[in-house]
Amino acid sequence: MDDTITEIAAALDLAPTGRGPAGPAAGRVFHRMRLRAQEETTAQIAGTYPFVAERGFQADGAYIGRDRFTRGAFTYDPFELYRAGLLPNPNVGIFGTIGSGKSSLIKTMALRLLAFGVRFVVPADTKGEMARLARAVGATLVQLGPGMGKALNPLYAPPMPARMDDRTYIELMEQQRLLLLTALGATASGRPLTAREETGVEQALAQLTRQADHIEAGRMRQPNLAEFSDLLLNPTQDMADSIPVPLSVLTDDCLDLALRFRAMIKGSLKGVFDGETAEVDWNKPGVVIDISRIRASDAGVALTMTCGQALVDQILTFSDHQWVRILDECWRQIRYPHIVRRISEGQKLARGDDVTSGSATLISLHRISDLMGAAPEVRELALGLLADCSTRIIYNQADDQVPITQSTLNLTDIEGELLPRLPQATALWKVAQRSFLVDHTVLRDGYEWDLIQTDSRMGTRKYETVEDPDAAMAEELSGAPSAAREPEAGAA
Repeated sequence: MDDTITEIAAALDLAPTGRGPAGPAAGRVFHRMRLRAQEETTAQIAGTYPFVAERGFQADGAYIGRDRFTRGAFTYDPFELYRAGLLPNPNVGIFGTIGSGKSSLIKTMALRLLAFGVRFVVPADTKGEMARLARAVGATLVQLGPGMGKALNPLYAPPMPARMDDRTYIELMEQQRLLLLTALGATASGRPLTAREETGVEQALAQLTRQADHIEAGRMRQPNLAEFSDLLLNPTQDMADSIPVPLSVLTDDCLDLALRFRAMIKGSLKGVFDGETAEVDWNKPGVVIDISRIRASDAGVALTMTCGQALVDQILTFSDHQWVRILDECWRQIRYPHIVRRISEGQKLARGDDVTSGSATLISLHRISDLMGAAPEVRELALGLLADCSTRIIYNQADDQVPITQSTLNLTDIEGELLPRLPQATALWKVAQRSFLVDHTVLRDGYEWDLIQTDSRMGTRKYETVEDPDAAMAEELSGAPSAAREPEAGAA
Protein backbone atom coordinates (compact mmCIF):
# COMPACT_ATOMS: atom_id res chain seq x y z
CA MET A 1 0.00 0.00 0.00
CA ASP A 2 2.79 2.39 0.91
CA ASP A 3 4.55 1.61 -2.40
CA THR A 4 1.40 2.50 -4.35
CA ILE A 5 1.06 5.85 -2.59
CA THR A 6 4.72 6.57 -3.24
CA GLU A 7 4.30 5.87 -7.00
CA ILE A 8 1.26 8.14 -7.20
CA ALA A 9 3.06 10.89 -5.32
CA ALA A 10 6.06 10.58 -7.67
CA ALA A 11 3.81 10.81 -10.75
CA LEU A 12 2.10 13.93 -9.38
CA ASP A 13 5.40 15.52 -8.42
CA LEU A 14 4.06 16.44 -4.94
CA ALA A 15 5.94 19.00 -2.90
CA PRO A 16 7.66 17.66 0.25
CA THR A 17 5.61 17.84 3.47
CA GLY A 18 5.74 21.20 5.20
CA ARG A 19 6.52 23.16 2.04
CA GLY A 20 4.15 25.45 0.16
CA PRO A 21 2.73 28.94 0.38
CA ALA A 22 1.40 30.18 3.71
CA GLY A 23 -1.93 31.97 4.14
CA PRO A 24 -5.44 31.34 2.76
CA ALA A 25 -4.12 29.33 -0.21
CA ALA A 26 -1.98 27.05 1.93
CA GLY A 27 -1.81 23.54 0.59
CA ARG A 28 -2.65 24.52 -2.97
CA VAL A 29 0.58 23.95 -4.80
CA PHE A 30 1.08 23.68 -8.66
CA HIS A 31 2.65 20.41 -9.68
CA ARG A 32 3.88 19.41 -13.17
CA MET A 33 2.35 16.06 -14.01
CA ARG A 34 4.69 13.44 -15.42
CA LEU A 35 2.52 11.65 -17.96
CA ARG A 36 3.51 9.33 -20.77
CA ALA A 37 3.48 10.77 -24.30
CA GLN A 38 0.30 10.12 -26.26
CA GLU A 39 0.85 7.51 -28.96
CA GLU A 40 -1.74 7.11 -31.74
CA THR A 41 -1.95 5.79 -35.26
CA THR A 42 -2.58 8.19 -38.15
CA ALA A 43 -6.19 7.00 -38.32
CA GLN A 44 -6.76 7.75 -34.61
CA ILE A 45 -4.90 11.04 -34.60
CA ALA A 46 -7.44 12.46 -37.07
CA GLY A 47 -10.08 12.03 -34.37
CA THR A 48 -7.84 13.33 -31.60
CA TYR A 49 -7.02 16.53 -33.52
CA PRO A 50 -9.90 16.86 -36.01
CA PHE A 51 -9.45 20.57 -36.75
CA VAL A 52 -5.82 20.58 -37.86
CA ALA A 53 -5.56 21.72 -41.53
CA GLU A 54 -2.80 21.49 -44.12
CA ARG A 55 -0.74 24.70 -44.15
CA GLY A 56 -0.23 24.68 -47.93
CA PHE A 57 2.92 24.90 -50.01
CA GLN A 58 5.92 27.02 -49.23
CA ALA A 59 6.87 27.34 -52.93
CA ASP A 60 5.76 30.04 -55.34
CA GLY A 61 3.02 29.25 -57.83
CA ALA A 62 0.10 30.48 -59.88
CA TYR A 63 -3.06 31.30 -57.94
CA ILE A 64 -5.69 28.59 -58.48
CA GLY A 65 -8.36 29.46 -55.93
CA ARG A 66 -9.32 29.04 -52.29
CA ASP A 67 -8.39 26.14 -50.05
CA ARG A 68 -11.62 25.09 -48.35
CA PHE A 69 -9.85 23.83 -45.24
CA THR A 70 -7.60 26.80 -44.47
CA ARG A 71 -9.66 29.48 -46.27
CA GLY A 72 -6.37 30.67 -47.70
CA ALA A 73 -5.06 31.04 -51.23
CA PHE A 74 -4.05 27.85 -53.03
CA THR A 75 -1.13 28.27 -55.45
CA TYR A 76 0.46 25.73 -57.76
CA ASP A 77 3.44 25.51 -60.09
CA PRO A 78 4.64 21.95 -60.82
CA PHE A 79 8.16 23.10 -61.68
CA GLU A 80 8.59 25.16 -58.51
CA LEU A 81 7.29 22.28 -56.39
CA TYR A 82 9.67 19.90 -58.14
CA ARG A 83 12.63 22.22 -57.54
CA ALA A 84 11.59 22.51 -53.88
CA GLY A 85 11.67 18.70 -53.55
CA LEU A 86 7.91 18.46 -52.92
CA LEU A 87 7.11 16.54 -56.11
CA PRO A 88 8.95 13.62 -57.73
CA ASN A 89 7.77 14.79 -61.18
CA PRO A 90 5.75 17.74 -62.54
CA ASN A 91 3.13 15.71 -64.45
CA VAL A 92 -0.59 16.26 -63.76
CA GLY A 93 -3.72 14.13 -64.21
CA ILE A 94 -7.21 15.68 -64.14
CA PHE A 95 -10.43 13.66 -63.86
CA GLY A 96 -14.03 14.86 -63.79
CA THR A 97 -17.50 14.47 -65.26
CA ILE A 98 -18.72 16.63 -68.13
CA GLY A 99 -19.34 20.17 -66.88
CA SER A 100 -17.36 19.76 -63.65
CA GLY A 101 -14.78 22.40 -64.60
CA LYS A 102 -11.81 20.47 -66.03
CA SER A 103 -11.39 22.52 -69.18
CA SER A 104 -11.74 25.82 -67.33
CA LEU A 105 -9.00 24.81 -64.91
CA ILE A 106 -6.72 23.77 -67.79
CA LYS A 107 -7.09 27.16 -69.48
CA THR A 108 -6.56 28.99 -66.19
CA MET A 109 -3.37 27.05 -65.43
CA ALA A 110 -2.04 27.64 -68.97
CA LEU A 111 -2.71 31.37 -68.70
CA ARG A 112 -1.52 31.99 -65.14
CA LEU A 113 1.65 29.89 -65.44
CA LEU A 114 2.80 32.18 -68.25
CA ALA A 115 3.67 34.70 -65.53
CA PHE A 116 6.17 32.14 -64.19
CA GLY A 117 7.82 31.58 -67.57
CA VAL A 118 6.01 28.30 -68.29
CA ARG A 119 4.69 28.07 -71.85
CA PHE A 120 1.94 25.77 -73.07
CA VAL A 121 1.62 23.48 -76.08
CA VAL A 122 -1.58 21.71 -77.15
CA PRO A 123 -0.70 19.11 -79.79
CA ALA A 124 -4.33 18.14 -80.50
CA ASP A 125 -7.15 20.51 -79.55
CA THR A 126 -10.06 18.25 -80.52
CA LYS A 127 -12.76 20.68 -79.36
CA GLY A 128 -11.28 23.96 -80.58
CA GLU A 129 -11.55 25.47 -77.09
CA MET A 130 -7.98 26.74 -76.83
CA ALA A 131 -8.11 28.97 -79.93
CA ARG A 132 -9.50 31.99 -78.08
CA LEU A 133 -6.84 31.73 -75.38
CA ALA A 134 -4.09 31.34 -78.01
CA ARG A 135 -5.19 34.51 -79.80
CA ALA A 136 -5.48 36.46 -76.55
CA VAL A 137 -1.91 35.76 -75.44
CA GLY A 138 -0.32 35.86 -78.89
CA ALA A 139 0.45 32.14 -79.11
CA THR A 140 0.98 30.24 -82.36
CA LEU A 141 -2.36 28.88 -83.56
CA VAL A 142 -2.46 26.28 -86.34
CA GLN A 143 -5.99 25.38 -87.46
CA LEU A 144 -6.21 22.26 -89.60
CA GLY A 145 -9.08 20.97 -91.67
CA PRO A 146 -10.97 21.53 -94.91
CA GLY A 147 -10.55 25.01 -96.30
CA MET A 148 -8.03 26.19 -93.68
CA GLY A 149 -5.18 26.52 -96.21
CA LYS A 150 -2.42 25.28 -93.89
CA ALA A 151 -1.00 21.78 -93.59
CA LEU A 152 0.87 19.95 -90.86
CA ASN A 153 4.00 18.59 -92.49
CA PRO A 154 5.29 15.46 -90.71
CA LEU A 155 8.73 16.17 -92.21
CA TYR A 156 8.86 19.75 -90.94
CA ALA A 157 12.35 20.87 -89.88
CA PRO A 158 12.73 23.76 -87.42
CA PRO A 159 15.65 26.18 -87.64
CA MET A 160 18.85 24.89 -86.05
CA PRO A 161 19.39 26.35 -82.56
CA ALA A 162 22.54 28.39 -82.06
CA ARG A 163 23.65 26.09 -79.24
CA MET A 164 23.60 22.98 -81.48
CA ASP A 165 26.24 21.88 -83.98
CA ASP A 166 25.40 20.72 -87.51
CA ARG A 167 25.98 17.03 -86.94
CA THR A 168 23.81 16.85 -83.82
CA TYR A 169 21.03 18.75 -85.56
CA ILE A 170 21.03 16.43 -88.59
CA GLU A 171 21.10 13.26 -86.48
CA LEU A 172 18.25 14.45 -84.24
CA MET A 173 16.10 15.43 -87.22
CA GLU A 174 16.70 12.11 -88.97
CA GLN A 175 15.81 10.21 -85.81
CA GLN A 176 12.61 12.17 -85.17
CA ARG A 177 11.46 11.93 -88.78
CA LEU A 178 12.05 8.18 -88.91
CA LEU A 179 10.18 7.59 -85.65
CA LEU A 180 7.27 9.75 -86.80
CA LEU A 181 6.93 8.09 -90.23
CA THR A 182 7.04 4.65 -88.60
CA ALA A 183 4.36 5.68 -86.09
CA LEU A 184 2.17 7.16 -88.85
CA GLY A 185 2.47 4.00 -90.90
CA ALA A 186 1.59 1.77 -87.94
CA THR A 187 -1.39 3.95 -86.98
CA ALA A 188 -2.69 4.06 -90.56
CA SER A 189 -2.24 0.28 -90.97
CA GLY A 190 -3.63 -0.61 -87.57
CA ARG A 191 -0.69 -2.92 -86.92
CA PRO A 192 3.08 -2.76 -86.32
CA LEU A 193 5.16 -2.37 -89.45
CA THR A 194 7.07 -5.34 -90.78
CA ALA A 195 10.86 -5.27 -90.97
CA ARG A 196 10.63 -4.89 -94.76
CA GLU A 197 8.27 -1.91 -94.46
CA GLU A 198 10.49 -0.24 -91.88
CA THR A 199 13.45 -0.69 -94.22
CA GLY A 200 11.46 0.89 -97.06
CA VAL A 201 10.60 3.90 -94.90
CA GLU A 202 14.23 4.27 -93.88
CA GLN A 203 15.48 4.14 -97.47
CA ALA A 204 12.84 6.53 -98.80
CA LEU A 205 13.64 9.06 -96.09
CA ALA A 206 17.36 8.76 -96.75
CA GLN A 207 16.77 9.26 -100.49
CA LEU A 208 14.70 12.39 -99.87
CA THR A 209 17.21 14.02 -97.55
CA ARG A 210 20.42 12.81 -99.20
CA GLN A 211 20.67 16.00 -101.19
CA ALA A 212 20.64 17.90 -97.89
CA ASP A 213 23.58 16.29 -96.11
CA HIS A 214 24.75 19.82 -95.45
CA ILE A 215 22.59 22.52 -93.93
CA GLU A 216 21.73 25.61 -95.90
CA ALA A 217 20.67 28.79 -94.12
CA GLY A 218 20.74 26.98 -90.77
CA ARG A 219 17.91 24.63 -91.71
CA MET A 220 17.46 21.20 -93.30
CA ARG A 221 15.45 20.77 -96.46
CA GLN A 222 11.77 20.09 -95.78
CA PRO A 223 10.29 17.47 -98.09
CA ASN A 224 6.55 16.94 -97.81
CA LEU A 225 4.46 13.83 -97.36
CA ALA A 226 3.46 13.78 -101.04
CA GLU A 227 7.11 13.42 -102.09
CA PHE A 228 7.63 10.66 -99.54
CA SER A 229 4.51 8.80 -100.68
CA ASP A 230 5.52 8.97 -104.35
CA LEU A 231 9.01 7.67 -103.56
CA LEU A 232 7.58 4.81 -101.52
CA LEU A 233 5.26 3.90 -104.41
CA ASN A 234 8.11 4.10 -106.91
CA PRO A 235 11.37 3.13 -105.18
CA THR A 236 14.61 3.93 -106.99
CA GLN A 237 17.35 1.52 -107.97
CA ASP A 238 19.69 3.27 -105.51
CA MET A 239 17.28 2.43 -102.67
CA ALA A 240 17.21 -1.25 -103.68
CA ASP A 241 20.99 -1.44 -104.12
CA SER A 242 21.68 0.00 -100.68
CA ILE A 243 19.83 -2.85 -98.92
CA PRO A 244 20.54 -4.83 -101.27
CA VAL A 245 17.43 -6.47 -102.77
CA PRO A 246 15.95 -6.53 -106.28
CA LEU A 247 13.95 -3.42 -107.08
CA SER A 248 10.80 -5.46 -107.76
CA VAL A 249 10.99 -7.01 -104.28
CA LEU A 250 11.38 -3.60 -102.60
CA THR A 251 8.42 -2.25 -104.59
CA ASP A 252 6.19 -5.13 -103.51
CA ASP A 253 7.29 -4.81 -99.88
CA CYS A 254 6.41 -1.11 -99.77
CA LEU A 255 3.18 -1.13 -101.83
CA ASP A 256 0.61 -1.54 -99.05
CA LEU A 257 2.27 1.02 -96.79
CA ALA A 258 2.76 3.44 -99.69
CA LEU A 259 -0.98 3.31 -100.43
CA ARG A 260 -1.70 4.11 -96.78
CA PHE A 261 0.46 7.23 -96.98
CA ARG A 262 -1.12 8.16 -100.30
CA ALA A 263 -4.59 7.99 -98.70
CA MET A 264 -3.45 10.56 -96.13
CA ILE A 265 -2.97 13.18 -98.83
CA LYS A 266 -5.50 12.10 -101.47
CA GLY A 267 -8.35 10.70 -99.40
CA SER A 268 -10.52 11.99 -96.56
CA LEU A 269 -7.56 13.82 -94.95
CA LYS A 270 -6.78 15.84 -98.06
CA GLY A 271 -5.63 19.31 -97.03
CA VAL A 272 -4.39 18.25 -93.59
CA PHE A 273 -0.96 16.86 -94.55
CA ASP A 274 -0.48 18.37 -97.99
CA GLY A 275 -0.39 22.01 -98.93
CA GLU A 276 1.46 25.03 -97.56
CA THR A 277 3.35 24.02 -94.44
CA ALA A 278 2.22 25.80 -91.28
CA GLU A 279 5.12 27.59 -89.61
CA VAL A 280 5.38 27.05 -85.88
CA ASP A 281 7.04 29.80 -83.84
CA TRP A 282 7.85 28.41 -80.40
CA ASN A 283 9.32 31.68 -79.21
CA LYS A 284 5.74 32.79 -78.60
CA PRO A 285 3.91 32.08 -75.30
CA GLY A 286 2.32 28.89 -76.58
CA VAL A 287 1.48 26.59 -79.50
CA VAL A 288 -2.02 25.24 -80.23
CA ILE A 289 -2.83 22.72 -82.97
CA ASP A 290 -6.60 22.97 -83.54
CA ILE A 291 -7.94 19.77 -85.14
CA SER A 292 -11.61 20.29 -84.25
CA ARG A 293 -12.56 20.55 -87.96
CA ILE A 294 -11.18 17.11 -88.79
CA ARG A 295 -14.18 14.81 -88.80
CA ALA A 296 -13.04 12.20 -91.31
CA SER A 297 -12.63 9.27 -88.92
CA ASP A 298 -11.11 8.28 -85.61
CA ALA A 299 -8.09 6.99 -87.49
CA GLY A 300 -7.72 10.36 -89.22
CA VAL A 301 -7.82 12.15 -85.89
CA ALA A 302 -5.24 9.69 -84.55
CA LEU A 303 -2.88 10.38 -87.45
CA THR A 304 -3.13 14.11 -86.84
CA MET A 305 -2.53 13.57 -83.13
CA THR A 306 0.58 11.55 -83.95
CA CYS A 307 1.98 14.47 -85.95
CA GLY A 308 1.08 16.85 -83.16
CA GLN A 309 2.98 14.75 -80.63
CA ALA A 310 6.00 14.77 -82.95
CA LEU A 311 5.81 18.56 -83.04
CA VAL A 312 5.95 18.60 -79.24
CA ASP A 313 9.09 16.46 -79.34
CA GLN A 314 10.69 19.01 -81.65
CA ILE A 315 9.72 21.88 -79.39
CA LEU A 316 11.24 20.18 -76.35
CA THR A 317 14.38 19.29 -78.31
CA PHE A 318 15.09 22.62 -79.96
CA SER A 319 13.75 25.03 -77.32
CA ASP A 320 15.27 26.08 -73.99
CA HIS A 321 11.97 27.07 -72.37
CA GLN A 322 9.86 25.13 -69.88
CA TRP A 323 6.60 23.82 -71.32
CA VAL A 324 3.39 22.23 -70.12
CA ARG A 325 1.99 19.79 -72.66
CA ILE A 326 -1.83 19.77 -72.48
CA LEU A 327 -3.69 16.62 -73.55
CA ASP A 328 -7.37 17.35 -73.00
CA GLU A 329 -9.89 14.61 -73.89
CA CYS A 330 -7.03 12.14 -73.60
CA TRP A 331 -9.41 9.18 -73.93
CA ARG A 332 -9.13 9.60 -77.70
CA GLN A 333 -5.37 9.23 -77.66
CA ILE A 334 -5.05 6.24 -75.34
CA ARG A 335 -6.73 4.04 -77.94
CA TYR A 336 -3.57 4.01 -80.05
CA PRO A 337 -0.38 2.30 -78.77
CA HIS A 338 2.08 4.53 -80.63
CA ILE A 339 0.50 7.71 -79.26
CA VAL A 340 0.43 6.36 -75.71
CA ARG A 341 4.09 5.40 -75.94
CA ARG A 342 5.04 8.92 -77.07
CA ILE A 343 3.06 10.44 -74.20
CA SER A 344 4.72 8.08 -71.73
CA GLU A 345 8.18 8.88 -73.05
CA GLY A 346 7.42 12.59 -72.67
CA GLN A 347 6.37 12.07 -69.06
CA LYS A 348 9.56 10.24 -68.22
CA LEU A 349 11.67 13.02 -69.76
CA ALA A 350 9.83 15.69 -67.76
CA ARG A 351 12.99 16.75 -65.92
CA GLY A 352 14.83 17.31 -69.20
CA ASP A 353 18.26 16.04 -70.18
CA ASP A 354 21.23 17.08 -72.31
CA VAL A 355 18.98 17.30 -75.37
CA THR A 356 15.42 18.14 -74.27
CA SER A 357 14.14 20.95 -72.06
CA GLY A 358 12.01 20.38 -68.97
CA SER A 359 8.29 19.81 -69.48
CA ALA A 360 5.15 18.81 -67.62
CA THR A 361 2.47 16.63 -69.19
CA LEU A 362 -1.14 17.36 -68.26
CA ILE A 363 -3.65 14.65 -69.17
CA SER A 364 -7.40 15.10 -68.77
CA LEU A 365 -10.02 12.35 -68.68
CA HIS A 366 -13.62 12.02 -67.57
CA ARG A 367 -12.97 9.07 -65.26
CA ILE A 368 -10.38 6.51 -64.23
CA SER A 369 -12.27 3.74 -66.03
CA ASP A 370 -11.32 5.39 -69.35
CA LEU A 371 -7.84 4.03 -68.70
CA MET A 372 -9.14 0.63 -67.63
CA GLY A 373 -11.27 0.36 -70.75
CA ALA A 374 -8.38 0.73 -73.14
CA ALA A 375 -7.51 -2.15 -75.44
CA PRO A 376 -5.56 -4.92 -73.67
CA GLU A 377 -2.36 -4.16 -75.58
CA VAL A 378 -2.35 -0.54 -74.38
CA ARG A 379 -4.05 -0.82 -70.97
CA GLU A 380 -0.80 -1.25 -69.08
CA LEU A 381 0.72 1.69 -70.93
CA ALA A 382 -2.36 3.81 -70.22
CA LEU A 383 -2.26 3.03 -66.51
CA GLY A 384 1.42 3.93 -66.59
CA LEU A 385 0.44 7.46 -67.62
CA LEU A 386 -1.43 7.78 -64.33
CA ALA A 387 1.43 6.30 -62.31
CA ASP A 388 3.76 8.98 -63.69
CA CYS A 389 1.49 11.83 -62.53
CA SER A 390 2.49 13.09 -59.07
CA THR A 391 -0.45 15.51 -59.03
CA ARG A 392 -3.97 14.13 -59.39
CA ILE A 393 -6.93 16.51 -59.54
CA ILE A 394 -10.32 14.86 -59.09
CA TYR A 395 -13.56 16.70 -59.82
CA ASN A 396 -17.07 15.35 -59.35
CA GLN A 397 -17.44 11.64 -60.09
CA ALA A 398 -20.56 9.52 -60.55
CA ASP A 399 -21.43 7.16 -57.70
CA ASP A 400 -20.54 4.07 -59.71
CA GLN A 401 -17.06 5.49 -60.43
CA VAL A 402 -16.13 6.11 -56.80
CA PRO A 403 -14.87 2.60 -55.88
CA ILE A 404 -12.46 2.29 -58.82
CA THR A 405 -11.32 5.91 -58.40
CA GLN A 406 -10.72 5.43 -54.68
CA SER A 407 -8.78 2.19 -55.09
CA THR A 408 -6.70 3.36 -58.06
CA LEU A 409 -5.72 6.71 -56.54
CA ASN A 410 -5.40 5.38 -52.95
CA LEU A 411 -7.99 7.81 -51.58
CA THR A 412 -9.21 7.63 -48.00
CA ASP A 413 -12.83 6.73 -47.24
CA ILE A 414 -13.60 10.37 -46.44
CA GLU A 415 -12.07 11.53 -49.75
CA GLY A 416 -14.03 8.89 -51.63
CA GLU A 417 -17.29 10.02 -50.04
CA LEU A 418 -16.58 13.60 -51.13
CA LEU A 419 -16.33 12.86 -54.86
CA PRO A 420 -20.04 12.51 -55.79
CA ARG A 421 -20.90 15.62 -53.76
CA LEU A 422 -18.28 17.99 -55.15
CA PRO A 423 -19.92 21.07 -56.72
CA GLN A 424 -18.84 22.51 -60.04
CA ALA A 425 -15.33 24.03 -60.04
CA THR A 426 -14.37 22.32 -56.75
CA ALA A 427 -11.80 19.54 -56.85
CA LEU A 428 -9.82 17.27 -54.58
CA TRP A 429 -6.11 17.87 -55.24
CA LYS A 430 -3.74 15.02 -54.40
CA VAL A 431 -0.27 16.52 -54.62
CA ALA A 432 2.19 13.72 -53.89
CA GLN A 433 0.92 12.47 -50.49
CA ARG A 434 -0.88 15.67 -49.50
CA SER A 435 -4.58 16.45 -49.99
CA PHE A 436 -6.36 19.75 -50.63
CA LEU A 437 -9.96 20.68 -51.38
CA VAL A 438 -9.80 23.66 -53.71
CA ASP A 439 -12.40 26.01 -55.17
CA HIS A 440 -11.21 27.18 -58.59
CA THR A 441 -11.62 30.97 -58.60
CA VAL A 442 -12.02 33.25 -61.63
CA LEU A 443 -13.26 36.85 -61.51
CA ARG A 444 -16.55 37.07 -63.40
CA ASP A 445 -15.79 40.46 -64.90
CA GLY A 446 -12.06 39.80 -65.21
CA TYR A 447 -9.82 39.23 -68.21
CA GLU A 448 -9.99 35.44 -67.95
CA TRP A 449 -13.76 34.99 -67.80
CA ASP A 450 -14.48 34.94 -71.54
CA LEU A 451 -11.35 32.89 -72.23
CA ILE A 452 -12.30 29.92 -70.05
CA GLN A 453 -15.95 29.54 -71.08
CA THR A 454 -16.70 26.15 -72.63
CA ASP A 455 -20.50 26.34 -72.94
CA SER A 456 -20.73 29.15 -75.49
CA ARG A 457 -22.21 26.84 -78.13
CA MET A 458 -25.09 25.90 -75.84
CA GLY A 459 -26.58 29.36 -76.41
CA THR A 460 -26.72 32.56 -74.39
CA ARG A 461 -28.34 32.25 -70.97
CA LYS A 462 -29.44 34.90 -68.55
CA TYR A 463 -28.49 34.74 -64.91
CA GLU A 464 -29.44 36.91 -61.97
CA THR A 465 -26.60 38.79 -60.34
CA VAL A 466 -27.18 39.21 -56.60
CA GLU A 467 -25.78 42.39 -55.07
CA ASP A 468 -25.41 41.04 -51.51
CA PRO A 469 -25.09 37.23 -51.51
CA ASP A 470 -25.02 36.92 -47.69
CA ALA A 471 -28.19 38.98 -47.23
CA ALA A 472 -29.89 37.13 -50.08
CA MET A 473 -29.07 33.78 -48.47
CA ALA A 474 -30.46 34.93 -45.11
CA GLU A 475 -33.66 36.15 -46.76
CA GLU A 476 -34.04 32.94 -48.69
CA LEU A 477 -33.74 30.87 -45.54
CA SER A 478 -36.33 33.05 -43.79
CA GLY A 479 -38.72 32.72 -46.73
CA ALA A 480 -38.62 36.42 -47.72
CA PRO A 481 -38.01 37.38 -51.38
CA SER A 482 -34.49 38.58 -52.21
CA ALA A 483 -33.69 41.65 -54.27
CA ALA A 484 -31.64 41.13 -57.40
CA ARG A 485 -30.61 43.24 -60.29
CA GLU A 486 -31.96 42.77 -63.79
CA PRO A 487 -30.50 39.70 -65.50
CA GLU A 488 -27.31 40.24 -67.46
CA ALA A 489 -26.97 38.49 -70.78
CA GLY A 490 -24.05 36.12 -70.92
CA ALA A 491 -23.18 36.25 -67.20
CA ALA A 492 -22.33 32.98 -65.54
